[in-house]
Amino acid sequence: MKLLFDTNIFIYHFNNQLPESGTALLREGIAGEGAYSVITRIEVLGYKQSEAAENQAKQLLSQLVELPLSSEIAERTIAIRKSLKIKVPDAIIAATALEYSLQLVSRNEDDFAQIKELILVNPFKQ
Repeated sequence: MKLLFDTNIFIYHFNNQLPESGTALLREGIAGEGAYSVITRIEVLGYKQSEAAENQAKQLLSQLVELPLSSEIAERTIAIRKSLKIKVPDAIIAATALEYSLQLVSRNEDDFAQIKELILVNPFKQ
């Protein structure tokens, strides 16, 4: 496993707005190199959508590894929040990537680029 997908990558994918480089990264993830934070599942499935759209999301998520919120990730999240102005879900996702030494696939450079040790992959810039 080497990639952690941010919520926005799934949203772009479901709206047919993900560039080919992002689709290629998702394929790589499905091939065994990808994961997502439990917070991403909450964000992706936690709003009202059609049954077909929800099933599509669940099917895609089932092909990747879901990483739980551990006490180590919580501590990293706290440290990130103390040093940067970043939303809790984004801090959890960044802390998860750091805890597992994963590259974070996201378009959200505004927040994640502030975290120096985080390796960010923006498929919209490839």
